[in-house]
Amino acid sequence: MGAERRPAAALALAIAVVLAATISLAMAGPEGRAAASTRQHAQQSWHTCAPPAHLASGQIVVPVVVDFGEPQAKVLVTCVTTRPGDTGAEILQAQAPLVGYPMPRYDESGSGLLCGIDGYPSTGCGTESGGHYSYWAYWHGGKRWQYASDGPGEWTVSKGDVEGWRFEPDGSASPSDPPPRAPSRATELEAPASVHQAASTATTNAKTANKSSAGGAPGPIGQIDGGRSRSKTGLFITCLALIILLGAAATARSRRTSRHGT
Repeated sequence: MGAERRPAAALALAIAVVLAATISLAMAGPEGRAAASTRQHAQQSWHTCAPPAHLASGQIVVPVVVDFGEPQAKVLVTCVTTRPGDTGAEILQAQAPLVGYPMPRYDESGSGLLCGIDGYPSTGCGTESGGHYSYWAYWHGGKRWQYASDGPGEWTVSKGDVEGWRFEPDGSASPSDPPPRAPSRATELEAPASVHQAASTATTNAKTANKSSAGGAPGPIGQIDGGRSRSKTGLFITCLALIILLGAAATARSRRTSRHGT
């Protein structure tokens, strides 16, 4: 009888392990998302963003370009709704939840140095090596990209501005570092919602066909993030339902075995 019960016990243990792993994945906090961001920094790009159809009185839209730097790394463009006079630091802070990634990470020593954007890199801050630096270069858009001489906390935005960031794995911390790989003008970065809807559909079809998305079709950032969240929720519910069914089957089998044994 003990030997007959062992398969049911093993199945129950496996169910417990799967349940714990599923809940851990579905309920991952900011630290988990930071690790995911690091893995994803070389994936899909969004080269334009869709501004809202209507703005409240006094509001403006500031496109934020985040370039992860390496040749195959992605470039994200996000339309942030804000007000004239807000700082570059506030704009970057508002960008993070729109793409579903962690908030900007600053130097804990109080220097104000920006260490990480969207969870990348997950550690380190302006690391120096042989006179070069691994850091996020700050740029202002317009007719052309201009290297920022001040930090984002000292810069305030106005209508038509573009905020740019590019990660330099081996930069000089000077205007000679390359600018973000995106247009510098707001009019070239903002696209109608219809364009984003078509691009989102094309991206979905490309993923279905297992094609590379390194070229980066534009897409509505908020909708893409919402879809990701709904996908995780659906996966969690499906796995939980399966686990419940397996658990019920294991319990029934255990009871039948017990009855036969007695």
